[in-house]
Amino acid sequence: MDFIRIVILNYNNSIYTLNLVQMLQDQQYKDFEIVVVDNASKISEQSRLQDSLPSAVHFIKSDKNLGYSGGNNLGMRLKTNNSIDYFLILNNDIIIEDITLLYKLVQAFTIGSIKEIIAVSPIVNTVANKLSPEYQIQIRKLLNPYTMYLISFSLMKKIFFKQFNQFVYQSDAPYHNKYLFCDTINGSAFMVKANFMIENDFLDEGIFLFHEELVLGKQIQNAGGTCLLDGHVTIKHLQGISTGSNKSQLNVGMERYKYRSERYLYRKYYGMNVVVLGAFSAMKETEIFAKRLINQFK
Repeated sequence: MDFIRIVILNYNNSIYTLNLVQMLQDQQYKDFEIVVVDNASKISEQSRLQDSLPSAVHFIKSDKNLGYSGGNNLGMRLKTNNSIDYFLILNNDIIIEDITLLYKLVQAFTIGSIKEIIAVSPIVNTVANKLSPEYQIQIRKLLNPYTMYLISFSLMKKIFFKQFNQFVYQSDAPYHNKYLFCDTINGSAFMVKANFMIENDFLDEGIFLFHEELVLGKQIQNAGGTCLLDGHVTIKHLQGISTGSNKSQLNVGMERYKYRSERYLYRKYYGMNVVVLGAFSAMKETEIFAKRLINQFK
């Protein structure tokens, strides 16, 4: 049976991490190991994990916050006695109620496909979202980079709504009880072939936070592979636990992480020139300023 390494990144939310580890131990599929990476949390949070995690769980403490990619890479790169077939990357604020989750994700790699399936995501139900999970944004399509550039702005999403709907696979919803071949995964929960990640030198650490799924999707696309959304299994996501992000309050730091990650994608993977990228940054800063003004009058 294929062996899975599950990597969970913790940042100052040890209770959620411990709860997730307990849920994973209830899975019917047993050929897996768990690696918890603490991304430079407070000492009290690290101590709680060290004292409470089951002995079989591998625990890594980072002295520096390495962000999403760097932290998860620590967990994937860990050397153990097991030969890894798949990595399962999970945010620690995930709730798993289906005890066959691991079986279903591994099975998804075996369905017929012209392209090699390299990464699979379940449907992720963001609990704060009022939409049914089958209609929530799950994945994104790698469109022409200038189209993605344009619809990254809040106003432009409304003007160019057809392109935005194409970007988020809206015409393919609902996703329930079917497989959907797609360009990207859901960064909060995905399983990926270990040999691809090793050959790819793991996640690109040029991004600290946000849009890692677009970068990984582009790398998979460049390798001739595909991603898959598995509509036969759903998990819950509390979202924003580690970042402190929410829709009701603007987090300027998080907004800047988002657009800098987009800029990195456009520069490294699409070869956009510095003038276009400079204009992008300036417009993003203007958008952040406008959002701050709007928030002050709410």
